[in-house]
Amino acid sequence: MNKNVLEQEINLIQNQEIKNFTKSTLNNTPNYFFIGMASSTGKYHPTCTCIKSGLLIHVKRTIYIANRLCDGWGIKGIDRDIVLSATILHDIAKVPSPKEDPKITYADYENHPVYAHNYFIISDEFNDEILQKINNCICFHMGLWTPQIIKKEIKDYTLLELCVYTADYIATTKDLITPVDNTDGIPCQCDGPLKNNLSTQCGNCGLELK
Repeated sequence: MNKNVLEQEINLIQNQEIKNFTKSTLNNTPNYFFIGMASSTGKYHPTCTCIKSGLLIHVKRTIYIANRLCDGWGIKGIDRDIVLSATILHDIAKVPSPKEDPKITYADYENHPVYAHNYFIISDEFNDEILQKINNCICFHMGLWTPQIIKKEIKDYTLLELCVYTADYIATTKDLITPVDNTDGIPCQCDGPLKNNLSTQCGNCGLELK
């Protein structure tokens, strides 16, 4: 498993503690994040993200947009690093859809923003306030479709939360083209295809995408 496929994006983060946290958390992230699809139906995501490792392409698109929003909105320094870290990690707890795996409940699929913190790797020195801001940005990245258990009005979002949500929303636009809309350098577990579009197994090594 190549878990360094987001190294270029991680290096956009300037603060070393936030960078280390992001990288360590990615190394602790379930395999599905690196080899799964952003969507099994293509209803709300562009075609380039509805293939093997399409979730990674979606994340790369979201980071690209979030970084540009930070430029336009004047988000700098630690705040920018918080946005970038949260954007990189926003879908780490995403699981296959119930259509891909009948064992997965819709609640598990829908509530993935709430579960991301379970994979955080946090050093003793990491700033609690920064960690909370990153987690909040992840929790609210679905905006209007945020899980009901934590949902709040968009008007109550912080600027950083709004930035991550907006980037994620724009990244799902079907006719949007970005420089990262390809699979170059984004291998699945064994560099092989899924058995089929609805499969949860790699067609080469048979890895279960959990």
